[in-house]
Amino acid sequence: MINRRSFVKLAAAGAAAGSFGMPWIARAAKPITLKLADSLPTTHYSMPIIKHWIKQIEEGTEGRIRFEHYPAEQLASARDLLDAVQTRIADVAYIPAQYFSEKLPMATVGSLPIPEIKADIYALEAAYYEIGLGILDEVEFRDAGIRALRASSTEAYNLHMVSRKIVTLDDLAGQKIRVGGNVQQQAITALGGIPVTVTPPEIYNAMQNGTLDGTVFHIPSIHSYKLNDLVRYSTDNLNLGVFNSYYAMNRDLWDDLPPDIQAVFDKVGRELIRFEGDTISRQSDTWRTEFRKQGIEVYDLAPEVIDETTRRLTPIRQKWAELYETRNLPAERVVDAWVAALKKHARA
Repeated sequence: MINRRSFVKLAAAGAAAGSFGMPWIARAAKPITLKLADSLPTTHYSMPIIKHWIKQIEEGTEGRIRFEHYPAEQLASARDLLDAVQTRIADVAYIPAQYFSEKLPMATVGSLPIPEIKADIYALEAAYYEIGLGILDEVEFRDAGIRALRASSTEAYNLHMVSRKIVTLDDLAGQKIRVGGNVQQQAITALGGIPVTVTPPEIYNAMQNGTLDGTVFHIPSIHSYKLNDLVRYSTDNLNLGVFNSYYAMNRDLWDDLPPDIQAVFDKVGRELIRFEGDTISRQSDTWRTEFRKQGIEVYDLAPEVIDETTRRLTPIRQKWAELYETRNLPAERVVDAWVAALKKHARA
């Protein structure tokens, strides 16, 4: 039996065949305008990256695709972005996996600390992009009704404290630390802190009123959310995992796009990795210098503290896999794919 959606697709295909095989978007009288939603403030370090991505898509499709960008939760709150793209409130949305660990648990694999692999920002993004179009698409994204368009990652996360300098892990005991999801919760718990789940737009007020003593973040994000007004101590050589995300399109919309338009999205998604990596690396260096001038102590922890941190964080990977395997999810396969992608791109 052919349902209505299938009938519409078949009819459209027939019409296309009768019009010299030209893609339907190429024959459209007006450009197709896509609503792009995210929760990031307009001052966020990634805004130039987003604008560059939009420009490359629009130019690559010769104007057949246009974007309306709704940043700073204008179209949907941070926690509603997945629902927004699933229901077509937005056509494309920012999907930070840690915010949606119940609905997209396998995608949180990218946040696991993998201390034995020294992956820079380029390797992290390339690996996350690879599994987003590969195993995560197979086991999770198709059922969720989304399709990844690009991957984004931070550098390794560190601790940023309002008033207490962390010298040993004992200093972290009892400290309320902002985390972005279940993996970071496990990391902070393993190190002796108290994890508190707060979205980035809420961190400033939470730090200001004492709800938080610090946050897990990387340096460009500290600046983006103006937390350098409050933070006084920042570690610089921890590896508390990373925070990564996808920009994803509604799956039905993606499936309706002609192959040449899909190819532009994939090409730009791959090419963006270098541009984003360069941008983040440059901004990290800039703001690290500026923070020190501002009076923030940006410092390295002693090697023995790093060793102890690694020892405590390493079991999180296996615990993560065991937790989701008990829910009949292919967590071991996903972890293996993530580690393999990291090794591959770290060597590149």
